[in-house]
Amino acid sequence: MLRWIQRSEVYISMTIGFFFILLGVFILFNIDLLHDDSFESVGDLEIESVLDLLNTFFLEVLFVISNLFGPAPFPLIGAIVLILFGLVMMKVAQLVLHTTKHDRLLSIFFIVLASLLFIATTILMYQVYGWTAFFFTLAFLLHMLYYIYQHYFDPRHRKEQYMILLFFYGLAYFLTQISVYSSLDNGLTPIDVLSFNIFFGTFWLFAFGALWVGVFLRSSVNESVPEYETQEIKISRRSKHERRINPNQYFKFSSQLSDFRNTVLNGVLNFFEVGIPKWLRANHIEIALGLMAFLIILIEFSNRHGVITEGYFRLDNMNYMYQWVNLAFILLISLLYLLVTVLNLFQNRYYVRQMVLITILWLVVTVNLFVTLMMDVELSLFILPFNVLLVVLTTPLLLFSIFKDFNTEGDTQDERD
Repeated sequence: MLRWIQRSEVYISMTIGFFFILLGVFILFNIDLLHDDSFESVGDLEIESVLDLLNTFFLEVLFVISNLFGPAPFPLIGAIVLILFGLVMMKVAQLVLHTTKHDRLLSIFFIVLASLLFIATTILMYQVYGWTAFFFTLAFLLHMLYYIYQHYFDPRHRKEQYMILLFFYGLAYFLTQISVYSSLDNGLTPIDVLSFNIFFGTFWLFAFGALWVGVFLRSSVNESVPEYETQEIKISRRSKHERRINPNQYFKFSSQLSDFRNTVLNGVLNFFEVGIPKWLRANHIEIALGLMAFLIILIEFSNRHGVITEGYFRLDNMNYMYQWVNLAFILLISLLYLLVTVLNLFQNRYYVRQMVLITILWLVVTVNLFVTLMMDVELSLFILPFNVLLVVLTTPLLLFSIFKDFNTEGDTQDERD
């Protein structure tokens, strides 16, 4: 495991290269479909194995990117370019593994690659989500700039910085999901929604992986990235006329959140004339509520799992497959949240990871409840009572994560590790 982490930049490069080679080969084998004007849906295909499901996924991806290639011979040229680029990424992985002479150039290459992948993701998302895809563009841009220049930000305000990023990602997720569910009446099917979300998520992961490798290589060159300096800027006759922008002055709102929390908590305790036991910690409540949420999600997942494992089914009835995949993802998130919360309790670390996980879980269940109540679709992941209960359980967990104090030193050390 430690060896994998130490060579993660190599494996990320190889994974990106393998994906583009696979995508290019798949386009070559299905190039006739790109030339077929009637290619619009795969709803009549029959699913008998996992390979059939993977084939369907790539056909849906082909449908998404078909508008980018245009008429012949551009699909053939595009497939060849994708395969060649995948081979280039394999060569880049070899360079990263065997030499450090090209780290400066490769860092620029990976950062540019991440930017291009973010742009490509936005273009593809626009075909499905419409104008709401540009909210993801804004979140991508902020995330990329933050990751590249994070050494200029005070690590003591890491909580506020991630809260801002999560806000923009959450807003983008809410708007795009409302947009795609609104399009279900216009010919969009559950397998379309599932394939699009997986494909866009895969592209985002590759873009973020490329960005991570670029920043890692950038920090490993001789002129290493400087650490944030906490000392005050000295005032001189020359510097007093210069206008300096200090972004860290905008990341101090957690102190106001803490004051508000203390005021409300003290007011409630004084009103009821009770006190908090010294042994009780916020982590204890988080584990209890998180465990209840996990059990509810596990029950719903078990109900869908029985339907999926029956075997033969058709793509024109893919609601259960859509729900099974999404519930499996949510179940994994809830399990990781419990694990991170336990580690937070005993090691006083992973505050940021805990906040990210509960934000994802809260967003999914809340958006699902909104879609169930406000839109006439049959893709709800939970029965209504369970969905309401999950929102009730995860909302306090989100508030705990927002209002509690972070051990930023532990999380900063985790990022370095």
